[in-house]
Amino acid sequence: ITSHLHEVRTMYTITSHQVILFQNDGSCGCVLLTVSAILSRTIEKIREDMDEKEGCLIGAHGYCTQELVNLLLCGVAVSNVFNGVMELDSGGVENNILKGIPRQNEIGLLSLFEYYQSCSVGSHYKDPVYPIWVVCSESHFSVLFSNHRELLTKGDGQFDLFYYDGLARQEEEIRLTVDKRKAHTAPHGDDLIPPLELCIHTKWNNATVSWNGTEPIL
Repeated sequence: ITSHLHEVRTMYTITSHQVILFQNDGSCGCVLLTVSAILSRTIEKIREDMDEKEGCLIGAHGYCTQELVNLLLCGVAVSNVFNGVMELDSGGVENNILKGIPRQNEIGLLSLFEYYQSCSVGSHYKDPVYPIWVVCSESHFSVLFSNHRELLTKGDGQFDLFYYDGLARQEEEIRLTVDKRKAHTAPHGDDLIPPLELCIHTKWNNATVSWNGTEPIL
């Protein structure tokens, strides 16, 4: 899979034949994908991408770092999720350079960390080319997507998003209806807001979210 591929059709054929390596229980699919991404970008460029050249792709407890997430989603192992580059006065001769997402990405990202003000996800991730968002919530990743690309240009009013969580071995369809016309109301007493809704609110602030009969995931 890490061979030099010059045609999309060739890549598709090889990947299709080897997809079982990524799907089977006990397979090393995640490792293969990570190694392929590293070799494609090269170790030298990955170190240049990072804010700290001695940074890691795997962090504490075996979790992937933001650098690895960005490498897999947009091909560069930058350390942040805001747009472009940010310069901070270090008090010394040179400013600290913090690198984020360089351009509008094909796939988006929403993060529960943003809801808790631990980071700020820029428009390059929030407004991707395709209506697909990787969701970082509750220590693992899932995905939200729409079947209608026009959602990106006509996002007002009401629309549906589909949710999939591979780690939960989800089999049933989960369809969420997001309505920007109705303001979200804060919960009362011990009512809990599903983390997924909090992630949705980082892009569509104050919109109501209907689970359409599915039990909300808390």
